[in-house]
Amino acid sequence: MNQNQKTIYDNIAAAGSLSTPFEAISVEQSPTFLKEPVRVADFAVGVVSALGASVAELGVARGLPSQDISVDRRHATLSLNNAGFHFLNGVMILGGEIMVPVNAFYEARDGQWMCFNGAYPHLRDGILKYFDAPHDQDRLKAQIAKHDSEKILQDFEDLGLCAAPLLTHEEWKAHPQCDAMAQLPIVAMEKFGDAKNRVLSEAKHRPMEGVRVIDVTHVVAGPWSTRVLADQGADVISIRNPLFPFLYPVIFEESYGKKQVLMHLGIEAQKKRFADLLKDADALVWGYGPGSLDRLGFTREKLMEINPNLVVTYITAYGPVGPWQKRKGWEQLSQTCSGIVDLASQGRDQHHLVAALPLDYGTGYLAAIGTINALRHRQEQGGYWEVNAMLTRTAMDILSLPPEAEDAVKTSQKEDAKYLVDQDSVFGAVFTKLAPAAQLSKTPSYSQTGPAIIGMHDPFTTGWDATPVGDGVVTHRPSEMAKRGLFGFLETFGHEDIMLRKT
Repeated sequence: MNQNQKTIYDNIAAAGSLSTPFEAISVEQSPTFLKEPVRVADFAVGVVSALGASVAELGVARGLPSQDISVDRRHATLSLNNAGFHFLNGVMILGGEIMVPVNAFYEARDGQWMCFNGAYPHLRDGILKYFDAPHDQDRLKAQIAKHDSEKILQDFEDLGLCAAPLLTHEEWKAHPQCDAMAQLPIVAMEKFGDAKNRVLSEAKHRPMEGVRVIDVTHVVAGPWSTRVLADQGADVISIRNPLFPFLYPVIFEESYGKKQVLMHLGIEAQKKRFADLLKDADALVWGYGPGSLDRLGFTREKLMEINPNLVVTYITAYGPVGPWQKRKGWEQLSQTCSGIVDLASQGRDQHHLVAALPLDYGTGYLAAIGTINALRHRQEQGGYWEVNAMLTRTAMDILSLPPEAEDAVKTSQKEDAKYLVDQDSVFGAVFTKLAPAAQLSKTPSYSQTGPAIIGMHDPFTTGWDATPVGDGVVTHRPSEMAKRGLFGFLETFGHEDIMLRKT
C-alpha cells in the first residue's frame, strides 16, 4: 500500500465522513507520465479513490448495493490533464490564451518574482493598462520593474486582476494566508439549519440519478466538478453569462451530460428564472469570484429562504478565510504562491509549472466529493450545506507529501489508448475522451450524452427531468478512433513540459 496515496485519501475521508477504508480500494500502481518532484500521481490516486468511495456510499444511502472501487494510477494522473485528451473526429480540440506574453513571470522593483494571468481579454487588458504597456514581454518587463510587488498585489486585488508572488514552500507556510487556510480541511463542509423538506428517493440505476444540480462556473475546476456529478447520473443545468468571456475548448470538453443555457443574472426576468430553478435544486456549484453570489442578492440567508435544503459549493483560489479571501486566482497562481513552481523549477533555467492542471482538476474532484457527501449527510440530517473547495488548499495537501522525483513514462497513443473511449453526439460527430478514472463495479461512471454547445437549451423552458434519464447502460465504448490514430495526441506535440519564460 502506498502511504502517500493513503494520506490524501484519509484527509478527504475525514473531511467527508467516509466509512470506506483506503485498503478496500484496488489500486493498480501504473507509472505517471509527469517528470515532476511533486507527488501529483499519488495525490491523483487519493482524490479519485475518494470520489469513488463518495459515490458508492451515496448509492448505498439511496438503496443501491455496495460495490468495489478500483483506480489505475496512470489513468487518474492523465485525468488531471483531461482537456489534452479530447478529440473531435480524431482531431485534438485546442485553444485558450495561456502561452501569451502577459501570462508569465516578471520581477518587480523589490526583487520579488511574480506570476500574472490574463487568460481572459478583460484581465489581459487590465494588466496592460495598469502597467501602461503593450502586449510585449520586453516592454512589460521594463514597466513591471518600476513597481513594488506588494503595491501591485493590493492594487490587483482592488481591480479584480490576477497575480501571485513566487514563494518557496517554506515562505508559503510562514504566510498568514497559509495559516488561515491550514485551519480548514482539504474540502470544507458546514451545515446550517435543520429543515428536511427534500429527501432523495431510492435510486434504481445510478447513485446520483434525480439529483438536480445548477452549475454556474467557468474555466476548469467548476465545470469539471459538475461533469463528474453528471457522470454519476446527476441532472445538471449549466448556466453561462453570454457577456462573459470563456475558454471554449475547455468548457466544451466539460459539457458532457449537461443542459447548457445562457442567462444573464443582471436581467430581472432571468434572475427570477434562476431563483425558480433554485427552489427545486439539490445543489448549486458556484465558481465565480469571491462575494459575487452575494452581490447578486443571493446571500446565505436569501438562499436558505428560497431552498432550506440546498447544498452550495463554492470553488475559489484562496477560500473564505484569511487576508487573501477576496483575491481571484488561477491554477498557475496557486502553483506559484504555494511553492509548487519553486520546487518544480529546481535544476531548470526557466520557471516551470507542473505539466498538468492538478489544482484545477484536483479541486474539481474535491468540489464534487464535497457536494456528494453533503447530499449524503443531508439525507440523514437535513439542513442547508455549504462546501468550499480551494485551489491553493489543494496545493497544500499535494505539498504535504514528501517531494521525490520518479521515472516517468511519456504519453503514448498506442499504450494509453486503453484509457480512451468514443462517444456519439447530437452533431453526428464522434468525440474521443478519457474514460472516467474512478471505476465502480456495479454503477459504472459515464456521460449520458455527448458534449453540448453553450446556449443550445432555452433558459425559460429548460428545467428538471420528470424522471431520471437513462437506465444505467453505458453510452461510451472503447475507442476505435484511437486505433485509427488521433491527430494532436500529447505525444505528437510533446506537452510533457509547461514552462513560463523567465523574462
